[in-house]
Amino acid sequence: MVKAVVTGNYPDGFNIARGVNAEVIGITEKVFPDGEQYVRLDEPDKIRNSTILVISTMYPMQDQSLLKLLILADALARNQAREFIGVIPYLAYSRQDKVFMPGEPVSASTVLRILKSAGYSRLVVVDFHSNSLLSDFKPYLVNILVSDLLVKAVMDKLDKPVILAPDKGALERARFAAESIGLDYDYLVKSRDRVTGVVSYAPREVSVEGRDVVIVDDIISTGGTIAEASRILLKQGARRIFVAASHGLMIGNALSRIMDAGVQRVILANTLGARLEHPLVEYVDISSRIASVVRELIQA
Repeated sequence: MVKAVVTGNYPDGFNIARGVNAEVIGITEKVFPDGEQYVRLDEPDKIRNSTILVISTMYPMQDQSLLKLLILADALARNQAREFIGVIPYLAYSRQDKVFMPGEPVSASTVLRILKSAGYSRLVVVDFHSNSLLSDFKPYLVNILVSDLLVKAVMDKLDKPVILAPDKGALERARFAAESIGLDYDYLVKSRDRVTGVVSYAPREVSVEGRDVVIVDDIISTGGTIAEASRILLKQGARRIFVAASHGLMIGNALSRIMDAGVQRVILANTLGARLEHPLVEYVDISSRIASVVRELIQA
């Protein structure tokens, strides 16, 4: 029987464990007065020769979350787990997936290598930011797209919808959602006036005139790009703007910035250990899709 440990920062992980029909092994977690973390498997005798799912997420408190995954791996290895699989809906540091400026690290690669070295036989993640690293780390890294579930959650509110990616790099998410539902899709092309410096966004081919637009992305952090694109699309004749993202970090006044730009609704997956309580923010539970992928993985 597959077993699972679910960290305290991701209570939605219990839904994933139930979906896999995994027995949940409790863990004790605490932080010492000096800030160091402590974890203990409550029933270590149940670990031996078992496949263990470590279900956690890495936001908020990315660094603490990473360390918790590492010391849990040590505890599982010492108690002779047959294998342990990381089910981590949001994997932090994924945006630093290449060297943008001389002297930088590739932080995403570092995190993946650390977790692999710690003993995780596979990592199951949701909407990993980097296509290049997905290729480099196959089959170790299993990526799940959920953009279709997010768009379907608001389909009954949309009129003549079109799905847009904020840039070419996010096109796969838009395509995945659009083709699953049978909608038009495109990506926004960013241009900057060389004289005025004014930035403009426009769909590459599809017209947004009189249509509801769903902007699909993986991460919303400060919301600046989404807000800027939304204002311009409305000026171009879009009827209404909806935003769907897998990971709604929503830092600072991100939500206010997005809503002030005219966005009608924000749809987010429940990949994080934090939520925004707001009438115009909707969360979609993606646990069943994650559980389905994990079942296939452990049965293969």
